[in-house]
Amino acid sequence: MLKAMLKAMLKAVMLAMVLATGGNAFAQTPGHGGEDHSAHGQAAPVNAVLLDRQLGELRAGIERYRDFNVAKREGWTKFGDEEPLMGAHYSPPNGPDYVHGDALDFSRPNNLIYMTIGGKKVLTGAAFVVRIAPGDPVPEGFEGSADRWHVHDFVAAVEAAVEERPIIGWLANAWLDDTYRKKDDNRGRLAMVHVWATEPNPDGVFADAHRVLPYIALGLPRSHAEGASVEAARGVHLALKRGCEETLDGRLWIATATGEQSRRIKLACATAAKRVRAVLGAGPARLDPAELNAETEAAWRELDAFIGMTLSADQKRRIAMMSEHGEDHGGH
Repeated sequence: MLKAMLKAMLKAVMLAMVLATGGNAFAQTPGHGGEDHSAHGQAAPVNAVLLDRQLGELRAGIERYRDFNVAKREGWTKFGDEEPLMGAHYSPPNGPDYVHGDALDFSRPNNLIYMTIGGKKVLTGAAFVVRIAPGDPVPEGFEGSADRWHVHDFVAAVEAAVEERPIIGWLANAWLDDTYRKKDDNRGRLAMVHVWATEPNPDGVFADAHRVLPYIALGLPRSHAEGASVEAARGVHLALKRGCEETLDGRLWIATATGEQSRRIKLACATAAKRVRAVLGAGPARLDPAELNAETEAAWRELDAFIGMTLSADQKRRIAMMSEHGEDHGGH
């Protein structure tokens, strides 16, 4: 029973870290959202042929997983719900376990990303996760400076998640001892890059999130997402069948939200989702995309502000420990 609790907690922490892409109330810290390497001085010339070859290796390596049943047969395991502007991450049963200094095998990502669209699991992309130690730069990764690596401190995140859970905390610290401390493996920070290799992303193949996904998941034309803000796309996601659960549940658990806080926040989310569905009720043919995006952005911002007022500073700090933090890119 205790081991099951620990496993569930670690799964929740990993999910919240890897997918911590919520709005301000969900601890979008300065630097959150990945590191744009081109910001560090003048970007080096990009070898477009090499980059195309690397992306081609990735697409070829994951092509068979367009059929979700193949991934399922091979043992890829989901570690959380589908997330707004992301989908669900799946990890393989046998690595690869990339660590600092390893050369990436571009044909072997250690995450696949699926989104339910039209009742089917659609492969939207992949992700590479590399374990690094404090002081290590993010990996060189793909050719050029467009790949946006971000870093999560897994050990610090686990410690934050168990602050008010003494029994799980005891188990978690024992697990951290066995996994890192006793083995002198201090690579408890996770450098990660998303690659939208199979579902075109208007913000680029290495963008942190995919704001088109909730639109097509609702059966809306891809063009309705043109010009939409990330906040508008998050509002659209609320209208999905499990939109509020996917937006809230993991982060409220990490925050150790009280029953009353959770009730109030979930009620506010249900109200926001109803507001979005009312706009969608006109149907795709009669829907004005500008009106839709204005309403969904307003709905998200109001919900986000309410969450910010409802959670304490300490609860938001715990969520912030899951968030992404930009890092200096050593070689670019």
